[in-house]
Amino acid sequence: MDATATGAGRTPASRAPLRRSRSLRAFRRGAIAVTILGIASIREGAGSAEPENAFPVSLGTFSTTLIGSLPARTHNIQVAARALDETVLEPGDVLSFNRGVGPRTPEAGYLTAPVILREARQLQLGGGICQVASTLFVASLLSGLSVVERHRHTSPVDYIPLAEDATISWGVKDLKVRNDLDQRVRLRVEVLGATLCARFEGEAPAAAAFELETEERELPEVTAGGTPGREIELYRVRRTSGEETARELVLRDVYPAGRPRGSPP
Repeated sequence: MDATATGAGRTPASRAPLRRSRSLRAFRRGAIAVTILGIASIREGAGSAEPENAFPVSLGTFSTTLIGSLPARTHNIQVAARALDETVLEPGDVLSFNRGVGPRTPEAGYLTAPVILREARQLQLGGGICQVASTLFVASLLSGLSVVERHRHTSPVDYIPLAEDATISWGVKDLKVRNDLDQRVRLRVEVLGATLCARFEGEAPAAAAFELETEERELPEVTAGGTPGREIELYRVRRTSGEETARELVLRDVYPAGRPRGSPP
């Protein structure tokens, strides 16, 4: 499903969801994501010398918790956050997470920490920085930016709800967001205590606010004793003066039904 599709509307009654999630306003938790599109340009400016008051307006922010994170994992998150912090995007610019953060190597300061690979937890250099990508992903949607590329984890993660996550892998999977606003924006990514926060700041107030809504349905079981699959749709709702003016289907994530415990792959 194209991440830029508009006018998707609500799900027809014949496909009524089993559960409809909460509505999430800008400056609060949200979700989003999906397809790979072309990139017009990439001109990141991490660590820019812009004056602090050059971007006085908070367009959207999103936070995730680091409670329970191992020290090495928290360290990796801090390294990636510093690499992205103060990135400035001109109108039309695309931010690539991989390009902004760079290779995850010991020379760059990364440590070995847990990651999810093929539905299993393993140890890898830079483990944990997918949480930075996920937090950035949601903040970009709430701020009115467009998603160019996003990939979900193979299985749910514990720090963010379904359809809000974004996994990355050097040279394979990236998170890319584009500034489609008519002004420059600055990204701030910070670790404040046990909280990771991503925020986009603008030069002027936005013309509209955004909310994120998800709809979730269970899919039939494949095998007796297995767990049902799930299909989650993420919508971005645009509001002007409090009134809904547009509804966009951002993504549709599908988690296949699980096999019974102990069954062969």
